[in-house]
Amino acid sequence: MVQDTKTMENSLNLRRMICETNILSRSDCSAALSQGATQVMVAANGPAEVKLRNAESENCHIEVQYRPNAGQEDIQHRLMESLIKRSFVRVVATPAFCRSAVYVHVQEMTDKGGLLACSINATCLALITSGIELNFTVAAVHCIMTEDGVMILDPDHKQMKQAHSSFTFVFDSITKNTVTSYVHGSFTFEEYEKVVGVCREAVDKIFNFYRKVSQNITKVVTDDS
Repeated sequence: MVQDTKTMENSLNLRRMICETNILSRSDCSAALSQGATQVMVAANGPAEVKLRNAESENCHIEVQYRPNAGQEDIQHRLMESLIKRSFVRVVATPAFCRSAVYVHVQEMTDKGGLLACSINATCLALITSGIELNFTVAAVHCIMTEDGVMILDPDHKQMKQAHSSFTFVFDSITKNTVTSYVHGSFTFEEYEKVVGVCREAVDKIFNFYRKVSQNITKVVTDDS
């Protein structure tokens, strides 16, 4: 018999979010996002000229470059680029920008848990402020489950040490369907379904935060402001 997934007090709350937009003068748009102590900066340029080999007759080419805060780039960073790109392929209004490209540069500042989710959310905030026509927005939520079946939403680096399985889900803003997911570890189908449900409920807070940012482009915005 599958045991009910447990929750700890305050374990299903998202960490505090802080965003500052258009902080880089040499890019078309930029955003710096903090989720708890995890910090990411994203710069985006485009629509711009695309290399002939990347030109698509019906789509806008999206190119993502991820840079760690220290050390050499490795295959894990290529995976990050792939997951971020996959999350935004259908976000940009492709009929308006076919045969062009949007270049996204993601700079890791501090990794204290939930780096992939923070990177995707920062990328979306940068695109929101860019003026590029978007079909919808996306938001990512990270969650872990401990060996005892305790679910922890948006864990920090200390809580990550307890992870028996890890889940990152990206949802669209229209139907809140899953756009991208990245999961690893051991879990049952029932546990997976419960985590998806919790993350889907939590993503509303991130979409509401996006609205605050879009209404206060020139200000530093927090989720409790």
